[in-house]
Amino acid sequence: MKMKSLLLVLLSLLLCMTFASAEESEADTLLLSELTEWAARYQQRAIASQPLNDPKKSLTSDGYEFIYEFATLYADKPVMKADTVVSAVVITSADEEGPRGVSVDDAVAVALSAFYNENALLRGSHDSAVLYLIDLMPESLQWAEVQRDGQRIQTIQYAVHDQMSTGGDGYTDAGLILTVQDGTVSAIRAYGLDARISFDAAYAVLDQMRAAAAAQDYVQVPQSRDGAALEKFGGADLMFSGLDFASLTADEAMALLGAPIADSVVDDGESGSIRTLSFADCEMTFLCPAGGKEHIYMLMVTTAGMEGPRAVRLGDTFPEVFNRFRNGEGAFDGVSREILYGSEASGEFGTAEYGSDASATLRYGLVLEDGQRVVLHMTFTAMELSEIMLYVAE
Repeated sequence: MKMKSLLLVLLSLLLCMTFASAEESEADTLLLSELTEWAARYQQRAIASQPLNDPKKSLTSDGYEFIYEFATLYADKPVMKADTVVSAVVITSADEEGPRGVSVDDAVAVALSAFYNENALLRGSHDSAVLYLIDLMPESLQWAEVQRDGQRIQTIQYAVHDQMSTGGDGYTDAGLILTVQDGTVSAIRAYGLDARISFDAAYAVLDQMRAAAAAQDYVQVPQSRDGAALEKFGGADLMFSGLDFASLTADEAMALLGAPIADSVVDDGESGSIRTLSFADCEMTFLCPAGGKEHIYMLMVTTAGMEGPRAVRLGDTFPEVFNRFRNGEGAFDGVSREILYGSEASGEFGTAEYGSDASATLRYGLVLEDGQRVVLHMTFTAMELSEIMLYVAE
């Protein structure tokens, strides 16, 4: 397979989170009725089918577990009949369809677009982002939230707390959870179909969601299969994880990251010295010219606990990283090297090199206002990011 074809195949597997410019979507919030109707259809299929397990021996915290080829249901009794109360339904097969037509293996962008969303950029904290919060208390409360580990979305949850549906006996505590793995939906779970919470509990949830919605210091980095729609690697990308590589000093690094694990200085003769600081998540090298001012030369991210430019992390897949940077303006230079944009001679460029062993290298360069050239070098092993290095080009 030619390298260009291989690249296209890899990109076709990508979760492509293309963020809309509008902050609100036209889709509706999750309705309790559509959730219960969806669950009821699976209950009817379950009544007409034989479970693969013995529900009498499968009592869980959610109720008796009924495992079928098409779904797993949880109920209040070990026999599936019309009067059996189903508390939860889970599907993990791409052959099944969840509410709003969302299916397992759908990209996150597809799942998010199926429901109302006031937060297209997923502004929030490193751990979560509130998609919407509809406060109509004391009658009802609706909310949706993404749980994530930085750029890696883990779950999308939609919840409905409604008093009218309970006849005034507390509030419903139903909702939908989409589990996400490697950028695609891996499971769809309707939960709390028979659950009730108190007035105080509902207001506690409201307070919790208000606090979560107040966080605005972290956003999802735009991704697109259309590389021309993305910005070139620039000065703003040098500010990441609380650091500003362009002006970083050793004192600033230690003030932010704490005392280094190791601090070594190597005398480079008349030209000055080289100082290396090792922290838990990264290693930095500073050049100290004789009679001059110490300045950053290189930063290497050493663990997945630290995000680099555009929030890339060790362990990210090649397509996830590739589609955060501008690309598609050049052509292949030889067999395995692709010019993504610009030229190395100019200092502003993007290149990709592909190995026959599923390895790859991405390099992006920029020129600062003072003429200093900076390069971001990322190495992939088995198409997973294994090295992130940022350095000043001599």
